[in-house]
Amino acid sequence: MSKNAATFHQLFQSTLIHNFLTENKLTKATDVQAKVIPDIIGGKSLDVVAPTGSGKTYSFLLPIAELLKEDEENNHGDIKKGSPRAVILAPTRELSGQIYEIMKSISHHVKLRIRHVVGGEDGKKTSVLSRQFVDVIVSTPGRLSSAIKKKELSLKNTKYFIIDEADQLLEMGFQKDLQSIYTACDKDLVHIALFSATRPPAFVEWRGKIFHEHLFHQVELSGQNRLHTHIRSFNIYLSERERPLMLKTFMKDQAKGKGVIFVNQQDTVNVLRDLLAKEFPNTVFLTLHGEMEPKERRKVLDQFINKKAILIATDIVARGMDIEDLKWILNYDLPFEAVYYVHRAGRVGRGGKEGEVYNFVTPRDMKIVGRINNAIKNQIALKLTVFDEKKFKPKNSQKELPREKRKEEELTKIKSKMGLDTKKRIAHQLVDGKKKTTRDGKAAKPVKASTRDMDKKDLRRKTLAEKTGYAKTVKTKHTPRFSRRPKSKKK
Repeated sequence: MSKNAATFHQLFQSTLIHNFLTENKLTKATDVQAKVIPDIIGGKSLDVVAPTGSGKTYSFLLPIAELLKEDEENNHGDIKKGSPRAVILAPTRELSGQIYEIMKSISHHVKLRIRHVVGGEDGKKTSVLSRQFVDVIVSTPGRLSSAIKKKELSLKNTKYFIIDEADQLLEMGFQKDLQSIYTACDKDLVHIALFSATRPPAFVEWRGKIFHEHLFHQVELSGQNRLHTHIRSFNIYLSERERPLMLKTFMKDQAKGKGVIFVNQQDTVNVLRDLLAKEFPNTVFLTLHGEMEPKERRKVLDQFINKKAILIATDIVARGMDIEDLKWILNYDLPFEAVYYVHRAGRVGRGGKEGEVYNFVTPRDMKIVGRINNAIKNQIALKLTVFDEKKFKPKNSQKELPREKRKEEELTKIKSKMGLDTKKRIAHQLVDGKKKTTRDGKAAKPVKASTRDMDKKDLRRKTLAEKTGYAKTVKTKHTPRFSRRPKSKKK
């Protein structure tokens, strides 16, 4: 945080906002808040890039609350039923729910009507929105687009359109939904603010295609003014088989306080829960993944936030979620996408608090660690340790040799152990069922024509039959098994 950062009270004129700030003991604004809040109040459309944990949420919720209250006091704007004056979008239900709760706490002082529009069970309630006065809608792109198509909501009077984690909306393929939402707005009335923690290469092009009527003012938190973080990261190199045992050791010796174990797949979530619950019966383990019902996901997240527990989860909680007192995260699986590594790590060390990031790194991760290293270097918020990309490169060049060459070298080693002269050729052939060896490189006696085309197994069986008196049939694909020798009669 900059030493010259403005105080929150200096950024706002409303006494109602001042009351909220005083009650929540918010004094100094972070760098991004000091830069963004005056621009939003000034009516600019913004494209903001700032690291996780830098205070982006307050930087758009507080000025929106002041602007809406100011419009009410000045009798500006035509308030209609089913027509929100501000819309806030987030990529996931969980993040939108967190934003909704913060906005509700602000509205207790400012007295605004807030609605959370999401799918699932809560979707049944949205049909009544067309008959209600609404100040702020907090939603996800898919659900809001659906509500507009069903004429449950109208955005013709919407003045403020905020998109949090805008870079993730690009990655998750919400372009069509965003286009339909923006089309429903009055282009001359609405002000837009996009907030992101990263900047994909295609982001500016994507922004221009959807919001081409708007001129955006770019706000990027520079390296000199970045929020100071206290994150330590540890890379643990191990084999695939060692991970479950190392996980038990980690839980026993290192996992202190509230933490999250990140994995990539739902099946792994369940496997680890069963493994750890059996090994550590006195510890509370919760699970969270995208296949759970919305109501169940919300219940699990509330439990995790309100009690000391270990959460085993997929990337559904990797972005935007602000979990108080989170001490550590463990990447049991490194993420499929490099950018998610930075967002996972950003769950700890928020607001200047200390946090730790542990990574299990296996040989199969070598394809992704290069991209993760680039993601670490290209972000300005978190001081993370890069991965050793040469850690699992084979030390023995023999592994990289062609198969025939490897066989030849292995045979050479065997000959050396047997005390044979490796410079001379060793020839082994079966002649009449007997092994003949020559060391001088000369050819052995020729094999009989009758047995030359037989494979070694058939030849051994034939020889055995001749010596023991078994039936002289050789087992092949087209011949039956030879019968046992009849028992000799007792004398």
